[in-house]
Amino acid sequence: MKILLCCTSIEDEHRSEDNHDSHYPLGLAYLQSYLEHHRPDKDEFVNLYLNNVDYEAGYNTIKKHLKEFQPEVVGFSIMTHNRVTSYRMIEHIHENYPNIKIIVGGMHVSVMWKQFVEKYPYVLAVRGEGEEVLCEIVEAYENETSLKEIGGLSFFDEETNKVFSTESRPLIADLDALPFPKHSLFVSQGKTMANLLTSRGCPYKCNFCVLDTLSRRNVRFRSGENIADEVEQLLSEFPSITTIWIHDDAFMINKNRTIEFCDAIIKRGIKTQFVASARFRPISKEVVRKMEQAGFIHVLFGLESGANEVIKGMKKGITKEHVRYGMRLFKETDMKATAFLIAGLPGETDETIDETIEFVQEIQNINYLYYDDIGVSMIYPGTDMYTMAKATGKIDDSYWLTDKGVPYYTDENGGVHTYEKLLEMKERIRQGVSLNRMFSVEGFLKQKKLIPKILEYSQLHNVHGINNILANAINHFQLSGELIRSLFLGGIKDVRAKLAVATEKIMVASIIEQNKMQPTQKKEFILQCQKQTEFDKETLREYKKRQEENYAKFIDKEDKGDVEYISPVDKKKNPIFNIRADS
Repeated sequence: MKILLCCTSIEDEHRSEDNHDSHYPLGLAYLQSYLEHHRPDKDEFVNLYLNNVDYEAGYNTIKKHLKEFQPEVVGFSIMTHNRVTSYRMIEHIHENYPNIKIIVGGMHVSVMWKQFVEKYPYVLAVRGEGEEVLCEIVEAYENETSLKEIGGLSFFDEETNKVFSTESRPLIADLDALPFPKHSLFVSQGKTMANLLTSRGCPYKCNFCVLDTLSRRNVRFRSGENIADEVEQLLSEFPSITTIWIHDDAFMINKNRTIEFCDAIIKRGIKTQFVASARFRPISKEVVRKMEQAGFIHVLFGLESGANEVIKGMKKGITKEHVRYGMRLFKETDMKATAFLIAGLPGETDETIDETIEFVQEIQNINYLYYDDIGVSMIYPGTDMYTMAKATGKIDDSYWLTDKGVPYYTDENGGVHTYEKLLEMKERIRQGVSLNRMFSVEGFLKQKKLIPKILEYSQLHNVHGINNILANAINHFQLSGELIRSLFLGGIKDVRAKLAVATEKIMVASIIEQNKMQPTQKKEFILQCQKQTEFDKETLREYKKRQEENYAKFIDKEDKGDVEYISPVDKKKNPIFNIRADS
C-alpha cells in the first residue's frame, strides 16, 4: 500500500525555518519503522516533515507528492499549532482525491477527536499512540475488513449518522519491543544533532499541559541497554552526529532507570553529547554525577514560575526547595542548566512577577542561568487552564475550528490579564534576569549583584560579549600580573573579587556612555549603584543562608520520586508504572 505520512506547517509566530539541525518528528519515524517491521516489503512510503516551512511551500510539497506518488493513504500528525494548515490539506485532498483514505492523529486529535470527525466525516481519527493501531488500520484497508474491531479509533458511522468510537486501547507496555524509529528519514550525513525517546508519559497533570490525555499519567521506560543499542546505531550510521537530544517528557523521573541508562553508555564507551528535558525532582548527587560521566552537557528544566502560589497552582509537584537543591547539584558539574519560565499562568499578579524575579536571581546566584526570551501563557485544549477559561464563557470548543492561532491566556479568552499586560509581565521578568537586558540602567541595577556568577558562566560557555568586557577590565585596571601570580601562589578568590569589581566599573562606564548621561545624570546613576551595592550585600547574605540550610536538608535525604522502575527482567510482570500518589 502507498502511504504518505506528514506533519504540516506550524503557525508563523512559532515557526523556526532552520531545518539543518532542527528537531524532527520521532512520531512519524516510529510509525514508518513499525509498519516496515510488521509488514515487510508490503508498503511504499513518503514521509514529510513540514513543521518548519511556510504554508505555501508545505502546501506545494504535499501537492507534488500527491500527484507523483499517488498515495492510497495519507496520515497527518496534528498538534494544536499546525491544526489550521492540516485543515487546508485535508480539504484539498478530499476535494481533489476523494478516494484517498485520510487518517489523523497526534495530540490535538487525541483531545478533539469528536469535533474533528464531525467537521470532516471522511477522516479516521486515532486516539492515543499510533504504531500498533496504524498497522491494524492498513491491514483492514488491505483486507477490506471492518474498522470497528480496532481499538482507539473514531469515525463517522453512516448507518447511525453519528461519530462512532471503538474502545480505547491500552498504552504500548513494552517500549523495548518497538523497532527503533527510522532516523534516516530526517537525519542526513552532515547533520550534527539527532533525537531520542527513552520513555513515554509523565505522572503529573500540570495545569498548562495536555500530556495526561495521551499518557493517562502512566510512565513507561525503555531499558538502558535498548537505548544504548539505538545510540550506537545512530552514531554508526551518521558519524557527523555530535549531540543527541532526549525528548522524554521527564527524563530523570526515576533514579534507577537514569543510572541504568548512563551505566550502559559508560560501559560501552559511547562518546557523544546528550541534552535532556527533566524535572527538578527527583534529583540526587549520584544521578547528576552519573549523567555528567555519560556525556550529558545540558539539562532543560521546567520551572515556569518562582512564585509559591503559581507553582502550587501548576500542580508540578515541586517546591522552591527542590529547585535550589537541583541547581546546587548542577553547580558542582560542568553541565549547563536551563529553567524555562512562563509569564501569565493562573494566579499571576504583579507581586508574583516580583517573586519570580527574586527567586530566579537567587538560583542564578547558585548556578547562573542564561535567559533571553521568556514564554507567555497559552491555552491548549484538554488542559486545566482551558477548562478554567471555558468556565468564563469567553471561549469554547468552536475556537479550535477557526483559523485563529493558539490563544494566549488573556481576559479576552477567559484569563485575567490583557495581552499587553502579559507582555509587560514578560518584559519585567526579562529586565530582572536576562543578560541581554543588563546593559540598560534598570536592568543593570537589578542584576549587578550577579556579575561574579555571570563571569563564571561566561568562562564556561564562552559568552563573547562578557569575555570582551572582562578582558577590557583586566587591561584597564592592570590586573593581568595579579591574576597570573594567583594561579601559582594562591589567592585566586581575592583576584576573582577584584575582577568582578573591575568588570562592574567598565559596565557602569559603558552604560553612562551609551545613554549619553549629563554630569547630573551620571552622578545620580553612580549614587544609585552605590545604594544598590549596600542592598545587594544583605540580599546575598540571605541567599547564602537559605542555600546552606536547603542543601543540608536534602543532601542525606533520598527522593525516590513518584514513579517506580522495574528492571527489564521483571518488566513483563508489571510493564506500566503508575504515579504512587496523587500530586
